[in-house]
Amino acid sequence: MWNNAIEGSRWGQRAGKPEFWDEQVDWFEELVQQSDRAGMIMSRIKIEPSYRVLDIGAGPGTTAIPLAKIVKSVTVVEPSSGMLARLKENASKHNLANITYLPKKWEEVEIGKDIDMEEHDVVIASHSLVMKDIKDALEKINDAAKRNVYIFIVAGRRNEKEGSSLWSLFNREKHGNRPDYIYLYNILYQLGIYANVEIIDANHNMRFPDLDAAVQHYKTWMNVSGDDEKKLRLYLSENLVKENNVFWLKHKLRTAMISWRKDVVMA
Repeated sequence: MWNNAIEGSRWGQRAGKPEFWDEQVDWFEELVQQSDRAGMIMSRIKIEPSYRVLDIGAGPGTTAIPLAKIVKSVTVVEPSSGMLARLKENASKHNLANITYLPKKWEEVEIGKDIDMEEHDVVIASHSLVMKDIKDALEKINDAAKRNVYIFIVAGRRNEKEGSSLWSLFNREKHGNRPDYIYLYNILYQLGIYANVEIIDANHNMRFPDLDAAVQHYKTWMNVSGDDEKKLRLYLSENLVKENNVFWLKHKLRTAMISWRKDVVMA
Protein backbone atom coordinates (compact mmCIF):
# COMPACT_ATOMS: atom_id res chain seq x y z
CA MET A 1 0.00 0.00 0.00
CA TRP A 2 2.89 2.37 0.78
CA ASN A 3 4.51 1.64 -2.59
CA ASN A 4 1.23 2.11 -4.44
CA ALA A 5 0.73 5.50 -2.79
CA ILE A 6 4.30 6.59 -3.60
CA GLU A 7 4.03 5.47 -7.21
CA GLY A 8 0.50 6.85 -7.61
CA SER A 9 1.22 10.40 -6.48
CA ARG A 10 3.10 13.07 -8.38
CA TRP A 11 4.75 14.02 -5.12
CA GLY A 12 6.13 10.53 -4.58
CA GLN A 13 7.38 10.33 -8.16
CA ARG A 14 9.34 13.59 -7.78
CA ALA A 15 10.39 13.71 -4.15
CA GLY A 16 12.63 10.65 -4.29
CA LYS A 17 14.80 12.18 -7.03
CA PRO A 18 17.71 14.32 -5.79
CA GLU A 19 17.79 16.25 -9.07
CA PHE A 20 14.27 17.54 -8.40
CA TRP A 21 15.45 19.15 -5.17
CA ASP A 22 18.57 20.58 -6.82
CA GLU A 23 16.30 23.04 -8.64
CA GLN A 24 14.03 23.88 -5.69
CA VAL A 25 16.46 25.08 -3.02
CA ASP A 26 15.38 28.72 -2.82
CA TRP A 27 11.63 28.24 -2.70
CA PHE A 28 11.86 25.25 -0.35
CA GLU A 29 14.03 27.15 2.10
CA GLU A 30 11.55 30.04 2.02
CA LEU A 31 8.66 27.61 2.57
CA VAL A 32 10.13 26.00 5.69
CA GLN A 33 11.22 29.35 7.10
CA GLN A 34 7.77 30.89 6.73
CA SER A 35 6.06 27.85 8.21
CA ASP A 36 8.56 27.75 11.11
CA ARG A 37 9.03 24.04 10.66
CA ALA A 38 12.26 24.16 12.65
CA GLY A 39 10.54 25.79 15.61
CA MET A 40 7.78 23.19 15.59
CA ILE A 41 10.29 20.33 15.56
CA MET A 42 12.73 21.79 18.09
CA SER A 43 9.93 22.41 20.59
CA ARG A 44 8.97 18.72 20.59
CA ILE A 45 12.15 16.66 20.45
CA LYS A 46 14.16 15.78 23.55
CA ILE A 47 17.85 16.52 23.20
CA GLU A 48 20.85 17.11 25.46
CA PRO A 49 24.09 19.03 24.80
CA SER A 50 26.06 15.76 24.82
CA TYR A 51 23.91 14.14 22.10
CA ARG A 52 24.93 13.17 18.60
CA VAL A 53 22.05 13.59 16.15
CA LEU A 54 21.39 12.04 12.73
CA ASP A 55 19.21 14.10 10.37
CA ILE A 56 17.88 12.13 7.38
CA GLY A 57 16.97 14.26 4.38
CA ALA A 58 18.36 17.41 5.95
CA GLY A 59 17.62 19.73 3.03
CA PRO A 60 19.11 23.23 3.51
CA GLY A 61 19.60 22.57 7.21
CA THR A 62 16.11 23.29 8.49
CA THR A 63 16.72 21.35 11.70
CA ALA A 64 20.42 20.53 11.34
CA ILE A 65 21.49 24.14 11.83
CA PRO A 66 19.54 24.85 15.06
CA LEU A 67 20.48 21.39 16.35
CA ALA A 68 24.19 21.89 15.68
CA LYS A 69 24.11 25.01 17.85
CA ILE A 70 23.17 23.03 20.96
CA VAL A 71 24.30 19.40 20.58
CA LYS A 72 27.71 17.77 20.37
CA SER A 73 27.46 16.87 16.67
CA VAL A 74 25.05 16.40 13.78
CA THR A 75 25.36 13.98 10.88
CA VAL A 76 23.26 14.88 7.85
CA VAL A 77 22.16 12.55 5.08
CA GLU A 78 21.27 14.60 1.99
CA PRO A 79 21.49 13.29 -1.60
CA SER A 80 20.65 16.57 -3.36
CA SER A 81 23.83 18.45 -4.28
CA GLY A 82 21.90 21.73 -4.37
CA MET A 83 20.44 21.26 -0.92
CA LEU A 84 23.76 20.09 0.49
CA ALA A 85 25.56 23.14 -0.91
CA ARG A 86 23.01 25.44 0.73
CA LEU A 87 23.29 23.54 4.01
CA LYS A 88 27.06 24.04 4.01
CA GLU A 89 26.59 27.75 3.26
CA ASN A 90 24.19 28.05 6.18
CA ALA A 91 26.54 26.17 8.48
CA SER A 92 29.38 28.50 7.49
CA LYS A 93 27.24 31.58 8.18
CA HIS A 94 26.68 30.31 11.73
CA ASN A 95 30.32 29.21 12.18
CA LEU A 96 29.29 25.60 12.79
CA ALA A 97 32.05 23.01 12.48
CA ASN A 98 30.32 20.05 14.15
CA ILE A 99 28.30 18.83 11.13
CA THR A 100 29.28 15.71 9.17
CA TYR A 101 27.89 15.40 5.64
CA LEU A 102 26.80 12.19 3.91
CA PRO A 103 25.85 12.98 0.27
CA LYS A 104 23.73 9.86 -0.17
CA LYS A 105 20.19 8.61 -0.19
CA TRP A 106 19.22 6.92 3.06
CA GLU A 107 18.79 3.70 1.08
CA GLU A 108 22.50 3.87 0.15
CA VAL A 109 23.79 4.47 3.68
CA GLU A 110 25.37 1.37 5.22
CA ILE A 111 25.26 0.69 8.94
CA GLY A 112 28.76 -0.31 10.00
CA LYS A 113 30.42 1.55 7.13
CA ASP A 114 28.96 5.04 6.78
CA ILE A 115 27.66 5.15 10.34
CA ASP A 116 27.83 2.71 13.24
CA MET A 117 24.88 0.98 14.86
CA GLU A 118 23.43 3.12 17.67
CA GLU A 119 26.08 5.74 16.94
CA HIS A 120 23.60 8.61 17.25
CA ASP A 121 21.52 9.35 20.32
CA VAL A 122 18.66 10.77 18.25
CA VAL A 123 17.56 10.17 14.66
CA ILE A 124 15.27 12.64 12.92
CA ALA A 125 13.51 12.33 9.55
CA SER A 126 11.32 15.33 8.74
CA HIS A 127 9.07 14.85 5.69
CA SER A 128 11.87 12.94 4.00
CA LEU A 129 10.74 9.30 3.89
CA VAL A 130 9.75 8.81 0.25
CA MET A 131 11.62 5.60 -0.53
CA LYS A 132 9.82 2.50 -1.75
CA ASP A 133 11.60 -0.02 0.47
CA ILE A 134 10.17 1.58 3.59
CA LYS A 135 10.53 -1.53 5.76
CA ASP A 136 14.30 -1.58 5.26
CA ALA A 137 14.49 2.20 5.74
CA LEU A 138 12.66 2.05 9.08
CA GLU A 139 14.70 -0.89 10.35
CA LYS A 140 17.88 0.99 9.49
CA ILE A 141 16.60 4.11 11.27
CA ASN A 142 15.91 2.04 14.36
CA ASP A 143 19.36 0.44 14.18
CA ALA A 144 21.05 3.84 13.87
CA ALA A 145 19.40 5.31 16.97
CA LYS A 146 20.74 4.85 20.49
CA ARG A 147 17.92 6.61 22.36
CA ASN A 148 15.09 8.25 20.39
CA VAL A 149 13.63 8.45 16.89
CA TYR A 150 11.42 11.26 15.59
CA ILE A 151 9.67 11.06 12.22
CA PHE A 152 7.54 13.92 10.89
CA ILE A 153 5.07 13.25 8.08
CA VAL A 154 1.77 14.57 6.77
CA ALA A 155 -1.37 13.50 8.61
CA GLY A 156 -4.70 13.18 6.86
CA ARG A 157 -5.68 13.14 3.24
CA ARG A 158 -5.33 16.17 1.02
CA ASN A 159 -9.00 15.98 0.09
CA GLU A 160 -10.16 16.77 3.60
CA LYS A 161 -12.11 20.02 3.76
CA GLU A 162 -10.10 21.78 6.43
CA GLY A 163 -7.05 23.53 5.05
CA SER A 164 -7.07 21.62 1.77
CA SER A 165 -9.39 23.50 -0.57
CA LEU A 166 -6.41 24.54 -2.69
CA TRP A 167 -5.36 20.94 -3.26
CA SER A 168 -8.92 19.73 -3.81
CA LEU A 169 -9.19 21.96 -6.89
CA PHE A 170 -7.25 19.40 -8.83
CA ASN A 171 -8.09 15.92 -10.07
CA ARG A 172 -7.08 13.51 -7.30
CA GLU A 173 -6.88 10.61 -9.75
CA LYS A 174 -4.25 12.56 -11.69
CA HIS A 175 -2.26 13.99 -8.79
CA GLY A 176 -2.80 11.23 -6.23
CA ASN A 177 -2.38 11.32 -2.47
CA ARG A 178 1.04 10.67 -0.99
CA PRO A 179 1.02 8.24 1.93
CA ASP A 180 0.50 9.75 5.35
CA TYR A 181 1.47 8.75 8.86
CA ILE A 182 -0.91 5.81 9.28
CA TYR A 183 1.11 3.73 6.81
CA LEU A 184 4.32 4.22 8.79
CA TYR A 185 2.59 3.62 12.12
CA ASN A 186 1.25 0.26 10.99
CA ILE A 187 4.50 -0.80 9.36
CA LEU A 188 6.34 0.01 12.58
CA TYR A 189 3.77 -2.05 14.50
CA GLN A 190 4.44 -4.98 12.16
CA LEU A 191 8.14 -4.58 12.93
CA GLY A 192 7.45 -4.77 16.66
CA ILE A 193 8.03 -1.06 17.25
CA TYR A 194 5.21 0.46 19.29
CA ALA A 195 5.48 4.15 18.50
CA ASN A 196 3.84 7.23 19.94
CA VAL A 197 1.94 9.63 17.68
CA GLU A 198 1.22 13.32 18.18
CA ILE A 199 -0.96 15.10 15.64
CA ILE A 200 0.09 18.73 15.20
CA ASP A 201 -2.45 21.12 13.73
CA ALA A 202 -0.69 24.40 13.03
CA ASN A 203 -1.18 27.58 11.06
CA HIS A 204 0.69 27.60 7.78
CA ASN A 205 0.77 31.16 6.46
CA MET A 206 2.71 31.85 3.27
CA ARG A 207 3.82 35.38 2.28
CA PHE A 208 4.23 36.61 -1.30
CA PRO A 209 5.06 39.99 -2.88
CA ASP A 210 2.32 39.61 -5.51
CA LEU A 211 -0.10 37.19 -7.18
CA ASP A 212 2.41 36.03 -9.80
CA ALA A 213 4.90 35.00 -7.13
CA ALA A 214 2.20 32.99 -5.34
CA VAL A 215 1.17 31.27 -8.56
CA GLN A 216 4.78 30.38 -9.37
CA HIS A 217 5.33 28.96 -5.88
CA TYR A 218 2.32 26.65 -5.96
CA LYS A 219 2.91 25.69 -9.58
CA THR A 220 6.25 24.28 -8.48
CA TRP A 221 5.02 22.82 -5.19
CA MET A 222 1.95 21.15 -6.69
CA ASN A 223 3.34 20.51 -10.19
CA VAL A 224 0.42 22.03 -12.07
CA SER A 225 0.13 23.37 -15.61
CA GLY A 226 -2.43 24.12 -18.31
CA ASP A 227 -6.02 24.35 -17.09
CA ASP A 228 -4.88 23.55 -13.55
CA GLU A 229 -2.72 26.66 -13.60
CA LYS A 230 -5.74 28.77 -14.52
CA LYS A 231 -7.71 27.30 -11.63
CA LEU A 232 -4.75 27.89 -9.34
CA ARG A 233 -4.49 31.55 -10.33
CA LEU A 234 -8.22 32.10 -9.86
CA TYR A 235 -8.18 30.47 -6.43
CA LEU A 236 -5.21 32.54 -5.28
CA SER A 237 -6.67 35.77 -6.61
CA GLU A 238 -9.76 35.13 -4.50
CA ASN A 239 -8.03 33.89 -1.34
CA LEU A 240 -4.82 35.86 -0.93
CA VAL A 241 -5.10 38.42 1.86
CA LYS A 242 -3.22 41.70 1.48
CA GLU A 243 -1.61 43.04 4.65
CA ASN A 244 1.08 45.75 4.82
CA ASN A 245 1.76 45.60 1.08
CA VAL A 246 2.33 41.82 0.99
CA PHE A 247 -0.03 38.97 0.20
CA TRP A 248 -0.73 36.06 2.54
CA LEU A 249 -2.34 32.68 1.97
CA LYS A 250 -3.51 31.49 5.37
CA HIS A 251 -4.41 27.87 5.99
CA LYS A 252 -3.65 24.95 8.27
CA LEU A 253 -1.42 21.94 7.85
CA ARG A 254 -1.70 18.78 9.90
CA THR A 255 1.50 16.91 10.71
CA ALA A 256 2.13 13.70 12.66
CA MET A 257 5.16 13.22 14.86
CA ILE A 258 5.88 9.51 15.17
CA SER A 259 8.40 8.81 17.91
CA TRP A 260 9.77 5.98 19.98
CA ARG A 261 12.40 5.27 22.61
CA LYS A 262 14.73 2.38 21.97
CA ASP A 263 14.57 1.13 25.55
CA VAL A 264 10.79 0.84 25.91
CA VAL A 265 9.05 0.12 22.62
CA MET A 266 10.63 -2.95 21.09
CA ALA A 267 8.64 -6.17 21.15
